[in-house]
Amino acid sequence: MSYIACFDIGGTFIKYGVFNPKGKLLVKSKIATPKSHEIPDVLNNKVKSLQQDFHLTAIGISSCGLVDPEKGMILFSNNILGYSGMKLGELLFSLTQLPVSVENDVKSACLGEIWKGSIKDKRNAFFLTLGTGIGSSIVMDRKIVSGSSRFAGELGHTVIVVGGKPCSCGRKGCLEQYASTSALVQDYKVEAQQKGVAVKNVSGETIMDLVKQGEPVALAVYERFIHYISVGLTNVIHLLNPEKIIIGGGITEGDGPIIQDINLQLKNEVMDIYEKEDIVIASSLGNDAGLYGACYLALNRMNIKETV
Repeated sequence: MSYIACFDIGGTFIKYGVFNPKGKLLVKSKIATPKSHEIPDVLNNKVKSLQQDFHLTAIGISSCGLVDPEKGMILFSNNILGYSGMKLGELLFSLTQLPVSVENDVKSACLGEIWKGSIKDKRNAFFLTLGTGIGSSIVMDRKIVSGSSRFAGELGHTVIVVGGKPCSCGRKGCLEQYASTSALVQDYKVEAQQKGVAVKNVSGETIMDLVKQGEPVALAVYERFIHYISVGLTNVIHLLNPEKIIIGGGITEGDGPIIQDINLQLKNEVMDIYEKEDIVIASSLGNDAGLYGACYLALNRMNIKETV
């Protein structure tokens, strides 16, 4: 049997796994992300290691940054220094002689959810991930809406506070400056300092733990966080009227209240004419969604996939 090697390249880690042609994830692990110029060789070495146990016939890559999937090229990345402009697909093919598919990590994760996850039985949906920033994709008729230049769906860079916090995109008041995990962490640090609360190694997950414990600073910043996410998603609902909104990212996993609290807030924000049932659900594939999407794209290129 032939197998697919898949990689999900992030700024901190590269997750990888092996799939069979039916989309079953057989093994998975992760390694630290090396310097940009080392990435092709690191992936090649991992492929060679996997080939000791699996007959690999293709490689699928989900990557941070803006990606040209037709050229297998990283157009721009602010997560990995020197990564912009890398012809990753071409370089890896020259090392492995295996066909290589490359796509943006958010689009890959969304494809994974369409294929095997929370969007499998949905025709129209909206997918977003909460992390350092906010990544998002629009799904219509079970296909990702790309737009004229493949940049459609950038909810994180829609302005919700005019003249607000400066954003890395060059504008001010973008949603991801208020509703990303990194924004939650930064808001907590500022609030804690103002209240004289000591802060050590704070993360989105630790803040969610503090919320469950009823810690006052965490509760205050969390309430604002939920408000801003809900403002952004209300705009999505009024504009696109999706069946469901699927949210991924570390802070949405586990038994935390975030999905429930967003749904409660949306019922107060969304116009009454819209359906009031819970519209937001958590990603069912979690951190593996990008790997599944990379596998789907590789199988699609080989024309041996299941149709989404």
